[in-house]
Amino acid sequence: MRTLYKPKDLIDYLSSLNIRPKKTLSQNFLIDKNILDKIIKATDISKDDVVLEIGSGPGVVTFEIIKKAKKVIAVELDDIFAKNLKDEKIDNLDVYNENFLKFDLDLLKKLNKKIKVISSVPYHVTSFIITKLLKHHFLFSKIILIIQKEMAEKLLAKKDSKQYGYFSLFVNFYAEVKILTNISRGCFFPKPKVDSVILELKIKDNFLDNTKKEIDIEKFFHFVKTAFSQRRKKLLSLIKTFSSKDKILEILDELDIDANVRAENLSLDNFLALYKKLF
Repeated sequence: MRTLYKPKDLIDYLSSLNIRPKKTLSQNFLIDKNILDKIIKATDISKDDVVLEIGSGPGVVTFEIIKKAKKVIAVELDDIFAKNLKDEKIDNLDVYNENFLKFDLDLLKKLNKKIKVISSVPYHVTSFIITKLLKHHFLFSKIILIIQKEMAEKLLAKKDSKQYGYFSLFVNFYAEVKILTNISRGCFFPKPKVDSVILELKIKDNFLDNTKKEIDIEKFFHFVKTAFSQRRKKLLSLIKTFSSKDKILEILDELDIDANVRAENLSLDNFLALYKKLF
């Protein structure tokens, strides 16, 4: 079984396939054993676990997690990498040569158990992948991602900050967000222009179960997206299509929220309280 976390081994392997990493697919491969060990430790893989790996690439992480998991489902867009992983003919490795954003997650439902997720997320599609995972949160027990540090900071942003926005609130609705460790650019080949982090998304199962009984989540996020649609405008002017101005002002007063507030000044709890009063 291959070990590709050593720079020379990875470069030799890529050369044998006559492959150069593709910038268009954000292909930057991990070459640091210490970081690899931290990812695997964070995922806490047991012999009974099924692991979904999004963007397996040449298999730097794949070849390590198949030693620990019952099954690994690798979804890889690159034709050559997917073919070579399939050609390894590893019993507990299923490889799908697909774009994860089009991958049918109904396949995972058939397993009748929650899945763990590992991904070194392509930077240009990070928000789309996280959105898909969280909308299918009920399939997953743990999500460990390598993502751009700037994006991680956006997910951890609090109200009243410049980085805080709709996506921050969306992710924190579904999961507790935690940066486990920073990763320098030198831990990848080729070296990216940005720093990265290992990020944990811990699904808020109890909160989600209770909240689903109280509100229509799809309508709630339509409401929140509308509130964030024009950042410089006041909340009142953006949500007046949902109710009368007088009623909104009355509710804001009840909730002790300033009438001149903007969406960026409201926390998730504020939005939930406001939505429940309005609808």
